[in-house]
Formats: sequence, C-alpha cells, structure tokens
Amino acid sequence: MVVADARNMPFGSTFDRILVDAPCTGTGTLARNPEIKWRLKPEGVERLQTYQVEILSAAMDQVSPGGRLLYSTCSLEVEEDEGVIEHVLRGSRGFRVLDIRAQLTQLQKDCGLAWPDIDSLIRGPYLRTIPGVHPCDGFFAAFLEREL
Repeated sequence: MVVADARNMPFGSTFDRILVDAPCTGTGTLARNPEIKWRLKPEGVERLQTYQVEILSAAMDQVSPGGRLLYSTCSLEVEEDEGVIEHVLRGSRGFRVLDIRAQLTQLQKDCGLAWPDIDSLIRGPYLRTIPGVHPCDGFFAAFLEREL
C-alpha cells in the first residue's frame, strides 16, 4: 500500500491507465446531501480547483506515452470540470482530450449501458450526468491521452 499526497506522486515509473477521482464540492450529489449548499462558498470552489489542477497535473506526469487518464468528479461546477481540463491543457503538455462518445459507444456494444441515450450523457467531448435527467447523481468525466 502507498500512502501519499496525490499532488506529489511517489512513483518512479509511468502507467498506461490512471483514474483521477478528484476531491470536489460534490454538487452533483445535492439531492442526497442537501447540507452541501449551506457550506459551499466561492473561495472553497477556488481552493478545490487549485487542488484539482495540482492533482491532475501530477497524475499526467505519470502517464506513459500513448497512455490514458480519466479525470472525474461528482461536481456540476464548470470550474471543477471543464475549467480544470482547460487549465492543465493550456500549457500543451502533450495530451489531447478524447471524445467520450467513442468510449460510451464501445461500452454499450460490449456490455450494454443502463442508460440507452448516449447523446444525453455527452456535453462536448465530456461525460456529464445531470440529476433529474439521468437516474443517478451528477458526474463529469474527461478522457485524456498522452501523445506517443
């Protein structure tokens, strides 16, 4: 077992696949956790975005050439989702965003999806579920691929 700060990964090697399930405001879970709205402050979103950028950047350093990284949150906030992806890619670190549609189509073909309308799950190249529209919490996911 490895215990470490995700912003400073202690690995000397790289990985073909990495999942970053980032700490977030949890606004996608408001239906189950209504107390979030009382403790959510603008400065808290900014602080979390800083952590998310640091964690995602550290994870990107560990991705092998041709490897992929999945970034996800249970937040509905653009600052924590698209904003984080745009921020880390601004410096052109040799990564590109993969269109999530291809991944969802493959999942549907291979093992089926509980939700048949793939189009409703997609916003741009990203996965986005919305409470009240989809039978789940609100989630965001982005697939990144490191260039060879």
